[in-house]
Amino acid sequence: MKSMLLQVNEHNTKASAEIDEIRCFLEKIKYNVGERILLVGRIGSLGKRLRMYGTSVTILEDSNYEDVCYSLVHNENCNVVKGTLEYLPFEDNYFDKLIVVDQLDEIQNFKKASSEIRRVLKNEGDLIIEDLNFKNFKVKLEYLKDRFCGFHSKFYYPHEVFNAFLNLNFEGKLEEFRTNKYIYIGKRR
Repeated sequence: MKSMLLQVNEHNTKASAEIDEIRCFLEKIKYNVGERILLVGRIGSLGKRLRMYGTSVTILEDSNYEDVCYSLVHNENCNVVKGTLEYLPFEDNYFDKLIVVDQLDEIQNFKKASSEIRRVLKNEGDLIIEDLNFKNFKVKLEYLKDRFCGFHSKFYYPHEVFNAFLNLNFEGKLEEFRTNKYIYIGKRR
């Protein structure tokens, strides 16, 4: 079955070669009926698409959504739970898959967040992280602009993410793309 993560970010990419690279890499991700999936970050309508495959989708919403919750607007029939990656309000070993899209720069404590990710994923559960690659010059400029404007974002190099989850007994693969993205796919052991 084709990965839905690709469809979230296709509109952000302009180079068809990069889209082909991402499509090839993400086709390895399979979704099964009844799986519990946690989505975090800028997910677009990914939850709605995953629900069409018969999965149970929960979206972690960390914004203040008293007026409008965009996760609910774009992802009907999904559960939306307020929280952060550092303090996941779920039972241990609850999710089959956890997908994080463009969210790591907003984490205050990466070590705590990675431990929480491990805690809520089942053994043999899949972790998929798609984020900006700090090796890219444009990403570094964006980071400097944010710092200058008073934001306290922190970008992580792909190898830092890979090593952090390797230390938590994840077996994974990292794919860096020519422009400004990388994808990490890991399995909890």
